[in-house]
Amino acid sequence: MADRDRIMVQKREGKLISEEAEWLNVDDIRQCNREMFNKKEYKVVIYTDYGEYIRCDSNDAFFKLMSDREGFMLTDAGTLGNLYKMKSVDYEDGKVYFDEDEREYITIARSKTKLVRDYIKKLFGK
Repeated sequence: MADRDRIMVQKREGKLISEEAEWLNVDDIRQCNREMFNKKEYKVVIYTDYGEYIRCDSNDAFFKLMSDREGFMLTDAGTLGNLYKMKSVDYEDGKVYFDEDEREYITIARSKTKLVRDYIKKLFGK
């Protein structure tokens, strides 16, 4: 099944919404409704045969779920990159580049330099 056939959701049990995001296969959806939450915002509630879900709009849940995918890593606060797409890395300047001209990049927090270096070594053996 292609990634486009899945959506990012958070499990709902009663009024409680999980902090964790997960992927839901679109074919498993039985119905969707728009419901009022917190007396001021609507959320899409998705019903399946195995539970209820809310369409994920949490930045933290999104970053956590994406960083669980191989190749993806949180390199700095609020910065997630697909390291399989990188062209080069500069540990001194703390940047992962995605183009040959080194114009498109993400930053690496000083505190994460070793983690990023180890992860890139694991992915590429270098």
